[in-house]
Parts: sequence; C-alpha cells; structure tokens
Amino acid sequence: MSITYKQLKTLEELRPCENLQKTVWKFNKSDIIPSRFMRVLCKHGGFAMGAFDDETMIGFVFGVPAIHYGRASQHSHMLAVLPEYRNQNVGFQLKIEQRKDALSRNIDLITWAFDPLQSKNAYLNINKLGVIACSYDINLYGEETSSKLHSSLGTDRLLAEWWLVSDKVTSLMEGRRQEVGGKDSVDGTSINRRKRDKKSFLIPVEPDLTLKNGVLLLEIPDNIDKIKEENMEIALKWRNLVQKSLLHYFANGYYISSFLVERENATHRSSYILERLTKPYKSMTID
Repeated sequence: MSITYKQLKTLEELRPCENLQKTVWKFNKSDIIPSRFMRVLCKHGGFAMGAFDDETMIGFVFGVPAIHYGRASQHSHMLAVLPEYRNQNVGFQLKIEQRKDALSRNIDLITWAFDPLQSKNAYLNINKLGVIACSYDINLYGEETSSKLHSSLGTDRLLAEWWLVSDKVTSLMEGRRQEVGGKDSVDGTSINRRKRDKKSFLIPVEPDLTLKNGVLLLEIPDNIDKIKEENMEIALKWRNLVQKSLLHYFANGYYISSFLVERENATHRSSYILERLTKPYKSMTID
C-alpha cells in the first residue's frame, strides 16, 4: 500500500471531504463543513490536503487563515483519517505537508484544538509534532455536537500551538529530539497521582492547586473512551479534574511542554508535563 498526498483546491477535489466528515465523526448535515465553503477559504489563505490510497481519499487536513498573538497564522480546523488507516502515520504526514505549505508562505505558527482527555492525540500532538499548549476552552463547540464522539463529556479543548521553526519542532522534524522517558527521568511534582479501584478503574484524586514547582505532572486517563463506556461518573470526575487543574496552572504562568507515557505492567500511565513560562515561548525557542 502506497499512500499519496495532494493539495485540494477545486470543488471536485474537496467534495470527498464531506463524506469523510460523515464517516469519521458521524456528523449530521448541520455539522458538516460544505466543500464549497472550504474552496472559498482555500482561495483566500486557507489550506486543504488529501491523503489517497490509489484514487480513494482516506484522510484530509483543513486549515483556515487566522490571527494569533497579533500575527498571521493558520488554524487547523479539521484532521480526519478513516478508521482502517489509523496508526499508519497518515495523520502525522498530513500535518507535515501542512507545515511545508505554511513555511512556503512565511507562516510560522499553526494552531488547532484537541481534547485534553484523549491521550493518543496528546502524544501525537505534543511528542511527535512538538506543539505546546497554554490555553483551555470550556465547551468550545457547545455541550455536544451531532457526533457521538462529542457527547457525555462536553467539548473542552486545549489549543495546540505549533511553532514551526522552534528548536523543539525543528529537532523533531530532523529526528534529533529524543522522546521523554519514564517518570524517573522527569524531575517534576505530581498534581494528582492517581489510584486504582478494585476493578482497576483509574480513579481521579483531588488535584493540588498550591504547587509552585518549576515542573509539574498532571495525569490523565490512558483510555477515556473505555472509562466512558464502563463508568460515566468516573469519566465526568476526570473531566472536572483536568479542567480545574489546567485552568488554574495556565492562569498561574504554566504551559504544557511535553507528554509522559509510563509503562505499568499491561497498562500505561499518561501525564502532561507543565513548565513555567518565563517569557514568550517563541523567544525561548528561536534565536
């Protein structure tokens, strides 16, 4: 199997994006972005790239023109990959193509929103792509959308900031940056070291909001979807804990710098690594 990537510009090229939105998110018509609207935005500073298996589109990324920190940027509104093509680096490669196009237009910042409770997305965004985050939106898309993926826990989102030519991102793209190791390699203080109950559910514990250490660890569930299926009460506690913790520490000068995954027998423990933001991030990472 050979996946190819092509920038989408015409109405005909963009139309398959509508079916992918239906398939991936199970959106109804009211939540689907029409291809004609995507085409207008792509003609005026936006970007769309499709991933293809032979002639069939199996994924796409779509970004719109944006202003962030008073500068021209791009907001990546959608990234979709068919379920049978996941875990094959298709989403990662779509982001790489998006980065190449942005740099060709002198854009050095791309943002997007992601669910703070989804550990796999956090790992891709933070550890593989190199984003940072210091902004949290409560119910960005409302309490729910037509997608079942956006039900029960609201639509809280972190804002990913992808500084395309920062030291961190450049070293990741060039293969020079090492992945974060186990907890022993991270000199940080835990905000909420979690516990397990008799059924091995991941039980959230009350966060410590008094910490002032330089590096903090905020644990999140390794698989929030499984917890939602088996115990919605615990899932809601996780949402409230993560929301409370990140809103507090972002307001007190911290940002998410890395994502830690610890192997624990047959399971994993996942944690955001927060550091103090002593000056604007761009000036910390770019000469």
